[in-house]
Amino acid sequence: MNKINSLKSWHGLMLMLMMLVSFTSCTDDEKDSEAPYLDVTPISLVFSEGETNKSIEISTNRMWEASVEDNLEWITLSKNSGEGSATIQVSIPEGQNGEGKINITISNQTGVLKSVTVNVTAGTTVASEVIYNETIGTGDATEKPYISDYTAWTKTGIGATNVEYEGNKTSVRATGIASTDAYSGASGSNNVFFGTAPADFIIKKIALTAEQTNLKLTFGASRSKNDNGTYDNTFNTENFKVYIGGDGSKWSELTYEKNNGDADHPYWIFATSDFTLKKSVSELYIKFTASESSVYRLDDITLSTGTGGQEIDVEAGSTDPEEPGEAEVITIAEIISMMSSEGTVIDASADRYFEAVVQCDVEGGNCTNGNLPVAIENATAEKSAVTLYGSQVDPNTLGLVKGDKIKITLKAGLAKAQLYGGLYEVTGGKDETWCAIEKIGTSTVTPVVISDTDQLINYQGMTVTVNNSQPKENGRKWGDGTHTFISGGKEFTVYAKNTCAFAATVIDNTKTGSVTGVVTLYKGAAQIAPRNIDDVNDFTGEGTVDPEPGEEGEFTSMSPFLFDNGTDMGASYEAQTNVNGTTVSGIKFGTSSKSGAFESGALGVTGDKTLTFYAVAWKAKKCSLFIQVNNGGSVNGTNSVELKANDGATGNSPYTISFSGTDKYTLSLTGLTENSTITIATDASMTSASNSNARAVICGINLE
Repeated sequence: MNKINSLKSWHGLMLMLMMLVSFTSCTDDEKDSEAPYLDVTPISLVFSEGETNKSIEISTNRMWEASVEDNLEWITLSKNSGEGSATIQVSIPEGQNGEGKINITISNQTGVLKSVTVNVTAGTTVASEVIYNETIGTGDATEKPYISDYTAWTKTGIGATNVEYEGNKTSVRATGIASTDAYSGASGSNNVFFGTAPADFIIKKIALTAEQTNLKLTFGASRSKNDNGTYDNTFNTENFKVYIGGDGSKWSELTYEKNNGDADHPYWIFATSDFTLKKSVSELYIKFTASESSVYRLDDITLSTGTGGQEIDVEAGSTDPEEPGEAEVITIAEIISMMSSEGTVIDASADRYFEAVVQCDVEGGNCTNGNLPVAIENATAEKSAVTLYGSQVDPNTLGLVKGDKIKITLKAGLAKAQLYGGLYEVTGGKDETWCAIEKIGTSTVTPVVISDTDQLINYQGMTVTVNNSQPKENGRKWGDGTHTFISGGKEFTVYAKNTCAFAATVIDNTKTGSVTGVVTLYKGAAQIAPRNIDDVNDFTGEGTVDPEPGEEGEFTSMSPFLFDNGTDMGASYEAQTNVNGTTVSGIKFGTSSKSGAFESGALGVTGDKTLTFYAVAWKAKKCSLFIQVNNGGSVNGTNSVELKANDGATGNSPYTISFSGTDKYTLSLTGLTENSTITIATDASMTSASNSNARAVICGINLE
């Protein structure tokens, strides 16, 4: 009896399990067998004059997404996604004219299952006719040809037959991220690259008929700025302007709208402008201008008939639309208030200027290349000075001396206020003309007497005097670098370069007196840089030593070769190197797995020069340095040198290295231009590549 009951129980349990499995399987089968469907009505929305709202009905059994093609900002959707059937409200501004598309899709993990496109027509529309189109072609752009040298253009359209092109610091390139798939009709590959600002690309002689006055211009464009390996792709329309002309002599600015393509890969925007010519012209000229250097690209330009918009009077245009209006005054206090670590554009739309007095003494030689400290005339209050930074403001190049009164004009959109390690710095892109300097007179520089050396940092860029001072060390030379002084029981730093005019003078620490100089910063700490021997004459010791450097040579690099003024092309690093008791800034190349490469800033010189530098290979390693000249010029003869290993070249910066005369290398350069740069690398390909032995330390890079 028990066996029979047990058997019945077992059969009952199995029956229940089978029913459960059957029920579950049936549910899954039903879901899987229900085919996806998508119905959208209507598939055409026509907004008559005065209408601003309509709706779309979606019928589906899946998750759906809705988007406006080309991200047209004038079409607004009440919903962009959902599940199952729904209603979407579509809105447009009153008085809008134009055409657009709304794409609705359902997808699963494998991709799009179904899609429907809804055509949107607003206001009075006419059939669009392409007058001119250019995709920049597919010709060879490996040599980065200038506009005048490129021949593989693909100009098409009913008015494109006689079109010509003109460029100013623009070229055709296939570098960077291509526009492929960035917008409808994107051609990818070749594009127009805008170099040193201001750079222009001009399309000339687009033929128009008398009836073609309502027009539409579209184009693709991108902006990409490399900031130490971090890319900024935000497209700033203020720095990329479009102008319309009738014959190329006068230009009227054309406003345009961009989509948000710069937010996502491949970071190309699609721009649209509807405009109306006040008077018909037989030929149309279009000019694109970039006011930021080496970051903008242009592709896929189309001019077609349209519904019209912004009125353009080609006869009333300007002969030089990039020339800003009269510069407006700005104070040093206002500039300091703008300071930020990332750099703040001082004025995006107008030039600004201020007047100040040069503080550094070029003849004394104790000033840093590319640094120009300037202060308000006769100022005694703190925060009355800033330091202009960059190769174009180097006082040696400009011929400025202590006491010169100058007018500094800061260019719109280019000059920045940057707090660099605590330094109040005014600067700009190394390839941009971000300021102009005009000497307007001379002035007497009267030092400000500082009683509390803890406050020195507030007087940065100004000339100061600290009384009752005494050096701690005895018998050192001024050119030995950093010196510690004491005043009022507090220590402060005095610094002199090993190449300054008084470098060989011996310091006597038994004497007490006054230290005068310009307040500079090193790694955020304030120090006084005497301008000449008169500033520290109270501490002059007995006799001097031979000022000739002999084999030790010049270990300080020219401004374009300072790390912050160039470009890290891979595995190159700023290196502080202690040479004969003086710390100089150089470059370390390579890691244990990669070779290094560095490109200098623009050299700013022309003709034939001699390149000299001091360099050593990593401890117990072999290494070669390879030199390449870019943007005009070349190396005359061999472009590489074999370095000797040095025990001081190991570990991390700062390094302590004893250079000998055989560690100095010389190469002959020919045909340099102001825009020439020099690439230095520990790999013959001039790129960062795998090479465990390719490590070196270099300093004292100069052109003679």
